[in-house]
Amino acid sequence: MHGCVVESDLDLHLRAIDVNGPPAMTLRQSADPLWTASGPDEHDVIATIWNDPPGLRYFLARTPGGYRLHFDGIAEFDIASDLVEVAWKAAPGQERALVAVLASGTLMAFRLSLAGHLVLHASAVRVRDRGLAFVGRSGMGKSTMATMMCAGGAQFLTDDVARVDLDKRHPMVWPGGVESRLRPDAALMAADGDPWGRNSRATGDGRTAVSLPFWDHAPVSLDAVVIPIASRAHSELRIEELNAANALVWMGSCPRIAGWTDNGIRAQEFIRLAALARRVPVYVATVPWGPPSTAWNADGLLENLGW
Repeated sequence: MHGCVVESDLDLHLRAIDVNGPPAMTLRQSADPLWTASGPDEHDVIATIWNDPPGLRYFLARTPGGYRLHFDGIAEFDIASDLVEVAWKAAPGQERALVAVLASGTLMAFRLSLAGHLVLHASAVRVRDRGLAFVGRSGMGKSTMATMMCAGGAQFLTDDVARVDLDKRHPMVWPGGVESRLRPDAALMAADGDPWGRNSRATGDGRTAVSLPFWDHAPVSLDAVVIPIASRAHSELRIEELNAANALVWMGSCPRIAGWTDNGIRAQEFIRLAALARRVPVYVATVPWGPPSTAWNADGLLENLGW
């Protein structure tokens, strides 16, 4: 998962493998009680979304032993300073399945960022030996587009969280999972003409997880980023390549982790994203959209990209 071997007592719906040596991260349930204060201690907080209910409220704070990632009324993760040992706790009445969604998503995004990696709010596929990432805020259609690309022959890389390494000759995107999580309408749209139901399950956050043909070997060269803009007013796919400055603005407006308050971390995030914008083509795609089907396909998108 994103280049990390994870050992977990939560079902993260990943591929089981035999490994020699210790895992890069372990998830174990803790018997300790949840933190119960009414809000985070601002002195120690380095990221938070807390003052805008309704919705998911969380904070990440430094602790004497590492970090605490707290989701209000749902769950909590105590992360060791070396980012290996993670103890999780669920709030009373919360299901393990929802804790698993938070662990594979937001927890992993924080862990990768704290380890110095660039993390995109993206779903990605491997197609024609190239990596293609769909970047966007929640609901913009990145998971749907990745799923439909796989229906057209691509191999799935990751959903919602994409680790990108910038220290190679070319930026590389890592495999992160084997399922694409879709909202109900998106699941219907992506399934148009293809029986996804035989390879799907309900997730802890009310979505449909679709098992897709996946690539789980070495990281893949990231050769393009597409930011989808869904439109019911257009009948044809339209793609515009952005210059580096506009690419940085667009990608920066779609963070996987919102609410950083630590200026040092924010600066490093900005530097990494700017480096990606200079090195990889970034496009805005106006996408004909709406169930029961769309007016584009994988071949059409690749043709627009010149692939």
